[in-house]
Amino acid sequence: MFLRAFFRSPIFFVFGSIFYACGYFLLRLLKLRGMKRVLSLSLKILTVLSSLGGVLLSLFFARRDGYSHWSRRLLYFTAQSNIWIGVTFLLLLLLPLKKKNAELWKARLYLFKYIFTVSITITGLVFCCLLAPFADGNYRPWGFCNLLTHVFTPIFAIADLFLDEYPLILGGKQVFFSLVPFLFYFFTASILGFAHTDFGRGVTYPYFFLNYTSPAGVFGFSHVYPFYVGSFYWFALLGVLVVGIALLYARLLNKKRRTV
Repeated sequence: MFLRAFFRSPIFFVFGSIFYACGYFLLRLLKLRGMKRVLSLSLKILTVLSSLGGVLLSLFFARRDGYSHWSRRLLYFTAQSNIWIGVTFLLLLLLPLKKKNAELWKARLYLFKYIFTVSITITGLVFCCLLAPFADGNYRPWGFCNLLTHVFTPIFAIADLFLDEYPLILGGKQVFFSLVPFLFYFFTASILGFAHTDFGRGVTYPYFFLNYTSPAGVFGFSHVYPFYVGSFYWFALLGVLVVGIALLYARLLNKKRRTV
């Protein structure tokens, strides 16, 4: 029933158009020399399909999954980080069509690629280590949409980050930039929570560690599952994790560039 409705919906047309466009560019660039370049292109296409396709599917099945409206799913870091990385990779695929200021745009897009790959890594780690293990019976953590947006997209994006041969040199400023999406989401989600915004499932917070009215509160501790520590400690832990991943990626990429 759901599949029949999906195939008749505009989402299927959009998803199929994206698949066709990416396949077209793959066939064009397969003529270029170098298997590594072809593999990198394939990973970009897979990232676009997995991220944007996964978000579109999650919006289509939002009601089935217990959300009051499909738009509420866009309030989650999962959807936003997948859209960021998907749009960035799609623009990189379309970049050969741009002639004016192509190198400037390329440098900017590869910086965004690094920043949003850090963000999508956080999406995957938080889901696999925190959200899926603590999921209640009403939430299916290992459904197809969740696998696309939380597992496959991070894998494809990270693999392409290290396979791509673009000479991006990363320093402290770029590492700091990788914190911006995390801080942006944390503070906007907090503001929406304080404004009593429903995140689609009858609660005013997107994730349990952003529940400021939990038994642990902001700075406290509790024995209530899963609110063992307050939101401040989660904020600090995740912030350190973002910086740590950004530094690790920057160090590995810079070392790779020096050896090329």
